Amino acid sequence: MDGMKNGILNKNMNKPSIQGVTEERKGERLLELSLPALVMGENASGRQFKETTELLAISSERARFQLKTPVRIGTVLKLSLNIPATTLLVHPLHLEISGQVSQIEFNGQKNFLQLVTVELGKKFQLQPAVSYNQ
Repeated sequence: MDGMKNGILNKNMNKPSIQGVTEERKGERLLELSLPALVMGENASGRQFKETTELLAISSERARFQLKTPVRIGTVLKLSLNIPATTLLVHPLHLEISGQVSQIEFNGQKNFLQLVTVELGKKFQLQPAVSYNQ
């Protein structure tokens, strides 16, 4: 398979592959976390899908998460996240952002999970999270 080396697919083989989920690149800090996310887009067969997963890491430029649904390099995916309140964030927020799949890593196990890296777009929607307890 073109562009595949050691179970990793890269959009551009001249770019270094990501070796860990906590690193800095060009002043960018990749934050390791575990946050539920809804991923929507087109699967490898061209059909629309929605899958609930966990965001593993995010920065201003990219996000990483696992998917069961097969996707292709270059596919645009939309991420929908509910960010909980913390000591620094008084009210929970809802974030919607999209980006293009730039890397796919296969774990080689029977559960067929892919570790997907998405290069995030500059446009996003950040709104107060809807509370159903009011």
